[in-house]
Amino acid sequence: MRISVQSVAHALLNIGRSFIRRCVEQVLSPIKQLFQQGIRPWLRTAGISVVVLLTVVLYAALPARASDHQDTTFLATQRTAADLTDLFVFESPDPSKVVLSMNFDPLIARGENRPFDPSVLYQFKIDNTGDGIEDRVIQVKVNDRGPNQTVSVFGPDRPERIGTVSTLLGARRQGRINEVFAGPGGSTVFVGTRKDPFFFDLEQFFKILPDRNYLMQPNPSPPLTVTSFRPPGEAQDTLAPFNVHSIVIELPREQLGTGKIGVWMTTSVADPRRRTGAFVQIERLAVPALNELFMDFNAHNESNIKTPTEDAPNQSNFIRSFVQTIGRPQGIADAVISVAIPDVIQADLSKQGGSYFGTQLAGNFGGRRPTDDVIDVTASVVFGSAVTNITEGAIPSLTSDNVGPNPANFLPTFPYLGNPL
Repeated sequence: MRISVQSVAHALLNIGRSFIRRCVEQVLSPIKQLFQQGIRPWLRTAGISVVVLLTVVLYAALPARASDHQDTTFLATQRTAADLTDLFVFESPDPSKVVLSMNFDPLIARGENRPFDPSVLYQFKIDNTGDGIEDRVIQVKVNDRGPNQTVSVFGPDRPERIGTVSTLLGARRQGRINEVFAGPGGSTVFVGTRKDPFFFDLEQFFKILPDRNYLMQPNPSPPLTVTSFRPPGEAQDTLAPFNVHSIVIELPREQLGTGKIGVWMTTSVADPRRRTGAFVQIERLAVPALNELFMDFNAHNESNIKTPTEDAPNQSNFIRSFVQTIGRPQGIADAVISVAIPDVIQADLSKQGGSYFGTQLAGNFGGRRPTDDVIDVTASVVFGSAVTNITEGAIPSLTSDNVGPNPANFLPTFPYLGNPL
């Protein structure tokens, strides 16, 4: 979730003073206070970009330079387009099909035309045997630079290599950025800019857990001096003013499997130390808020370059430590680990209707829809008694951030994510 110094300055210069004035007055002014307080992101899918502050500054004087928030320093300074934000796996209106959606390179301001990066390989990885190893992959790679970018889609097919090093599959289909086109395997594909569908009151969260504020490291204020989200009507959706880059693929279910699957997404880049054509993983993401809520910031990079088979010993320890820190019984940690480890979105392709964590808890399709309130689901388990019925140490005022889905974020038909601002 970052924008490079050069691309931000260039884009804002092209937009001009009139756009900057409009953004400041109509959209960005309400969150300027957020930056004056030194707030930085804790969650890939919910952050505020320094491009906002840059926009405010540029209203008075152009040009200027800035850098944005980061999941890791490497992604922030060298590979901004590799910053993954949200993975969705959900039912198509056609019961024979399933939809996969990957969001990345977020915090795109209204009117900003941010190019795609052809040096990054984007992959959906699908495990259909339950061992945490990809059996099918779908690869997406932008082909060129300039105003009329094209994109190639490979798969779904068995990977030539598994794990954190990948090579391109053979067969491909090609289309244009921001246009719907026919992909391989009977799929329909869209790669382009959409309205960011994620919703969350990040500003209030930082007051609750200041240690998740990057700028407060290494000496953050103690957690839980504030013990409630803002009430309905006062809570604010931090991501409402922003767009995001998206890959949306709708395809026959049989292309991925017939029963339960686990899905995760990765970004990879060419490694000059390896043979030509090899791409090395630099980020991985599936379950929202997992690493960002429970894991120490300085451990993110190591987690990003692991595979799901390594999640049990790695992420479980962070979950247990966090639950202990907030004064809740370890039964809460056990519940989170049971549904979220390994870090994959689980879905059952033999079922139709679904709910978030539904494959594990309700025997339905499961997956994750863009409208699912994943923050409330997670908070109600961690701070409440959902799933576990454990009330010891519960903090009811933290079980919902009181921000719901915005209808403008969604479409009833492909590509399902709302039109960009």
